[in-house]
Amino acid sequence: MRIAINALASRGTLSGAARYIRSLVTSLAKVDAKNEYVLYVSQDDVPLFARLGPNFQPVPTVAIRPLRLLWEQTELPWDLKRRRVDVFHGPTFIAPLVKTCRQVVTIHDMTFFLLPQCHLFTKRHYFQRLIPRCVGRANQVIAVSESTKRDIVRILGSQCSKKIKVIYHGKDERFRPDRAGAASCGLRTKYGLLGRVILFVGLIEPRKNLERLIRAYAKLKSLHQDSCLVLAGSQGWGYEAVLRAVSESGVKDRVFFPGFIPDRELPSLYNLADVFVYPSLYEGFGLPVLEAMSCGTPVVASRVSSMPEIAGDAALLVDPHDVDSIAQALERVLVDRTLRERMAEGGIRRSQPFTWERTARETLAAYEEAAGK
Repeated sequence: MRIAINALASRGTLSGAARYIRSLVTSLAKVDAKNEYVLYVSQDDVPLFARLGPNFQPVPTVAIRPLRLLWEQTELPWDLKRRRVDVFHGPTFIAPLVKTCRQVVTIHDMTFFLLPQCHLFTKRHYFQRLIPRCVGRANQVIAVSESTKRDIVRILGSQCSKKIKVIYHGKDERFRPDRAGAASCGLRTKYGLLGRVILFVGLIEPRKNLERLIRAYAKLKSLHQDSCLVLAGSQGWGYEAVLRAVSESGVKDRVFFPGFIPDRELPSLYNLADVFVYPSLYEGFGLPVLEAMSCGTPVVASRVSSMPEIAGDAALLVDPHDVDSIAQALERVLVDRTLRERMAEGGIRRSQPFTWERTARETLAAYEEAAGK
């Protein structure tokens, strides 16, 4: 079987879709030496995918976003036909509308429909138009959580339910407890962190609900002198509102923006944190929650969408719309050492079944089912 994967979204920083694509493809190379793979990649990413194995062929193509979107709907379907591809995988929502082979699409979330105000107009308009058509044409649809599957069915209709498979993300093995390594790695000095660390990792954008998190931290007056709030991630659309919230909070000197954290530093930063907080308004999966639990870091997360499904009873779950709920959970974790230790152990246990090898094997099974094998 010849399988093609659109890996163009893996270029740039390793966040979200890029992490999913690279981890999936790397794990497929470990578990499948039989099938042939065509990987559409940017020119810069060719060396990254060139050493996967003789059955993996990276094909460089246009990667600049506006041109890429046009290429996906014009040249790509005919290239799939020319290469005699059996199954095409669109790992970020979209597949060619002109169908020249069997198709699998991954749907990460339905925020374009449920939280349209959290996306730029052009982006949400594009995905609102194409996602229903791509799901309708696909032979198999991968949802990254049961929560996402329910949203797909609720929005697009029950007729697509039978072809949706829930395949969870995994965690890299480097996300593991290492408090001693975190203490000696120099990240405190590099980023100027003070006292106990309350950590968020993710894109700085409205959906992450960081304005309420900042207000919640401002309520913890007795803890300000011995803690800091670290909002780690690239600046996304609408980040200016978060900066305004910090300026108005009264705790500006205790809130840190280290920017995007290099991949090699991320496990140490999780280990350095006393508590990880993820107050997002909606997540299709919530990979940072899994990564933090894997490192034995206590997690406070929203009680909405996929986060209860992923965290189980290993995290404290809060109402993301209630500032007091977020503040009280953070305070509980920071002042109760016994609770922190119990949550650390529970998080490590909870994260163990989530592996990228499992993701790869289940995705390969979806390819085979799409191909009728």
